[in-house]
Amino acid sequence: MARIHYIILGIFSLILFSCGQVGSITGGEKDTTAPRVIVDRVVPPMESTNISPQKITIPFDEFIEFNKPAENIRVTPADVKLDYSIHKKSVVLTVKSGTWAPNTTYTVYLNKAIKDITESNDSIIAYVFSTGDYLDSLKTAVQVEDAFTGKPVSGVTVGLYTEKLTSDTSKIEPRYYAATNKEGTAYFQFIKDITFYIYAFEDDNLNNRLDATEKRAVLNKPVHLDTVFDIVPIIRLMSPETKDLIVLSNDVIPTTTWCLSFNRPLSDEDSFTFLSPQPTHVIWNDTKDSLSAFYESTTTSGSLSGVLSTAEKSDTIVKKYFFKNKNELQLKITDNLSNKQLWANDTLKLKSNEPFVFFDKGPIVLESLKNKDTIRTPLDFEVINNSPIERHIYFDKEGVDKVFLSIPPEAVQGQNYSLTDSLKLDFTLQKEKETGVMIVEFDTIPAYGILVITNKATKANKKIVFDGVEKSSHRIEFMQAGEYSFHYIYDIDKDGRWSTGSIFEAKDAEIIHWFTTTSTIRANWEVKTTLAIKIVEIEAEEIEIEE
Repeated sequence: MARIHYIILGIFSLILFSCGQVGSITGGEKDTTAPRVIVDRVVPPMESTNISPQKITIPFDEFIEFNKPAENIRVTPADVKLDYSIHKKSVVLTVKSGTWAPNTTYTVYLNKAIKDITESNDSIIAYVFSTGDYLDSLKTAVQVEDAFTGKPVSGVTVGLYTEKLTSDTSKIEPRYYAATNKEGTAYFQFIKDITFYIYAFEDDNLNNRLDATEKRAVLNKPVHLDTVFDIVPIIRLMSPETKDLIVLSNDVIPTTTWCLSFNRPLSDEDSFTFLSPQPTHVIWNDTKDSLSAFYESTTTSGSLSGVLSTAEKSDTIVKKYFFKNKNELQLKITDNLSNKQLWANDTLKLKSNEPFVFFDKGPIVLESLKNKDTIRTPLDFEVINNSPIERHIYFDKEGVDKVFLSIPPEAVQGQNYSLTDSLKLDFTLQKEKETGVMIVEFDTIPAYGILVITNKATKANKKIVFDGVEKSSHRIEFMQAGEYSFHYIYDIDKDGRWSTGSIFEAKDAEIIHWFTTTSTIRANWEVKTTLAIKIVEIEAEEIEIEE
């Protein structure tokens, strides 16, 4: 089992508490003080024992109103449902359904459910009582972090369950639950001394139980809260692993291009078959989880359809479309220039919004200004067909300072539309000395994975695969100036991407280490950056899951 440790926080004083900004209430200044409970008038009194109240009255020192009470008023353990109302300056809670269990400590949370009428200050309030002779006193905490970013996640429900969850379609609710704060930590108090299974989930529909589409996390060992441990356990919130193939986006864009994306890559057993009308070209992305289908059509409306098939079932996908802006129905060509500059070691790439019928080199004019020249000279070039919608223009860059490209309408024809005017580009060529070199290395050979290098300003990233056998460094030339950050994906399934896990199969999401080390690239500089992978390996081992 993973070497995860736990903490049981010290026994706190059992009080009714109200949290809010501190300030004074006057007639002329803004009220920054949250409503306060008048403790000695709470009925039944706070910390009462041997009671099973059908009505609880909590008075405040000012007029109040509710803030989403159905979401923010909760009972732990969740044996009863409460009705709620406001009478003058008091909240009145009555039992709507369920029964208080014998010999049990209950906490009623008003989690920012109360605010004052004038300034809408909210507060966090807890009311505690016991149906038995004493109050349960154990407390604990759990921290939740996002499995991909490694950052704390707030607003996540953490539940203590008396039994193990076997699916995300069950109707089991946690015995105790709490929401994570801004630091990603959920605090529990007044807990009974029994064994619990700990799960966390984003309760999107506020039904207080895990559902199939909600992110989730688990602590892969039952916890008995009678032992004091040294650190707060951290559990990783991840997207649900699903074998179902689902359409995530379904759009038709000018000029009659059907764009579909799916929740996972299509496998060999999956297929998407187009129904009439058939597209002229279909382009899938590298990971085969999205496609663009191009149709020969100049109409402003219509309907497209196809059949999505898996080993289990087939579904017909239909998309109706209507183009309101007719000005968008034209052939458009974009380029890969950055601020009218072609980066060093790059090729001029022209991409259209529909397949080319022809791309004639003859009428195209490519000219250059060579170093220190003032007169343009013709430049020989070659057009390479990279895809139905992309053409690459190759030319000799030696001694060239600036390039001028002119493509007249008669040189290009899309399957539906022609150019309405000549395409003219003028751009400079970035020199090799204007870029830098990055040498990135690990302090030891890393386990198989992918190092992702990200430019903080442009968000552009480069991926480098390390084989886990001998490769521990990599040299990257023609790097643009700027600051770069790093993260490493332990690509266990070697599918070239980060994969989530399953809380029911003891399968953790693939580990990502986000390095605090950054690297700044300057023009004509060579920079070496060393990443401490030894630390990563230790962390990876510590959160390894065992049956």
